[in-house]
Amino acid sequence: MPASSARPQGSASRRNETLDSLKLVAVFFVIGIHSFPLYFLGDPQLATIGLVFNQLCRFAVPSFFVVSGYLFATTFDFDRPGQKLLKTTRRLLGLYAFWCVFYLIPYDIALIPQGGIKAPWDFAAWHFYMWTLSWKDFLFGGAKAQLWFLPALWCATVISAPFVFLRQPRRLLAVGLVLFVIALLAGPYKTTPVGFDLAFLTRNGPFFSTLFFASGVFLALHKGNAQRRLRWAYGLTLAGLAWHLAELFWLKLHYDSLYIYDFNSGTFAFGVGAAMLGIYGARPLQNRWLVRNGQYSLGIFLLHMFVMDFLFPLNKLWAASALWSIALPFLTFGISLYLVRFLMRYPIGRRLLA
Repeated sequence: MPASSARPQGSASRRNETLDSLKLVAVFFVIGIHSFPLYFLGDPQLATIGLVFNQLCRFAVPSFFVVSGYLFATTFDFDRPGQKLLKTTRRLLGLYAFWCVFYLIPYDIALIPQGGIKAPWDFAAWHFYMWTLSWKDFLFGGAKAQLWFLPALWCATVISAPFVFLRQPRRLLAVGLVLFVIALLAGPYKTTPVGFDLAFLTRNGPFFSTLFFASGVFLALHKGNAQRRLRWAYGLTLAGLAWHLAELFWLKLHYDSLYIYDFNSGTFAFGVGAAMLGIYGARPLQNRWLVRNGQYSLGIFLLHMFVMDFLFPLNKLWAASALWSIALPFLTFGISLYLVRFLMRYPIGRRLLA
């Protein structure tokens, strides 16, 4: 997908590949978020390192939203816009329904040695309880931690489609910015003097996702010089990371109501910059192994918590081990990758994981 019609086809092909590479890198860092390396070992210094690593991972999901917006606008059918939106809706909500039900299956036999024969059933019942705790959890949260992404992406897509059809990405950015400000004030800034409580996790639904999705739409509809934008991508990523971390520690110092923050205002530059590295073909993302395995990113994203459930007994056994804590995201990623590669040999696997 060339950033300009003047760009050579070879350059466009590399950028296509680096989009998949970026998604594979991002999904590893999503696993890093969910595995909390070094954070719960009881050592304050290791906990600080674990917190910094956890926040280093926070570009991952925003970059997914940006890339999704970019691809949605790039492939948008202006002659049949309703068909494009309907197809995307069926895909996203179908995946959400399937994977929510999947995670209610009492599959986790790894719990039996410690909890007895009923343990997998109790675990599944707990997931059902948490998913159906409120209509907000049921519609926007999901039966497993990572599944909130799918309805959030759907919300951003529905909001964005009319603006894409009208070729008005700037107005879409304005809508996304309003929603993002609400997400901030009712999320990480909730306990500050300017914050408020919506009784809604604003990471979910349209509040967090739309601005990132809109940024991807803007990049797709407003072509620019790829090399110049790539330089901006590196700058935004580094500046966004510094901003994100500085804001995190300021919030924790003055308004320490959360032990982990999903996002703050600095996350915008961090996530958009990282996504642009993939969109505009950053050289580190042209790695052959990343390119070859990038197609498995969605499957890894959907299945990695399944893998982590089976590793739970080892978590209990080596709960105090820093080495195990560091190894866990790599092990989860590796097992998930090869499981997805195996399952995608079959049509049903490709339908549910790609």
